[in-house]
Amino acid sequence: MEKLTLRMRGGDSVNENLLPFEKEKRSVLVKRKDAITSDKHGCRPEDRKTEDLINYGIINLEKQAGPTSHQVTSYARDILHVKKAGHSGTLE
Repeated sequence: MEKLTLRMRGGDSVNENLLPFEKEKRSVLVKRKDAITSDKHGCRPEDRKTEDLINYGIINLEKQAGPTSHQVTSYARDILHVKKAGHSGTLE
């Protein structure tokens, strides 16, 4: 695959395969190494409990022909024993 580049106003080259926001050169305004976050505001993603990931996470699945999107959502809700589940758009 051929690598394509674009020239920006400043003369810097940018890979054409990047997303639009990745093509803009940005600088860090504030970067604090001494910042401390309180544990009462949550936890690091890798420290989350499996139960929290299931209750508040997203599941990507490939729906086969046959059951409706509503039925597949119901199956997932019943299998995972969660109170609420939904889908965004069609699963076709």
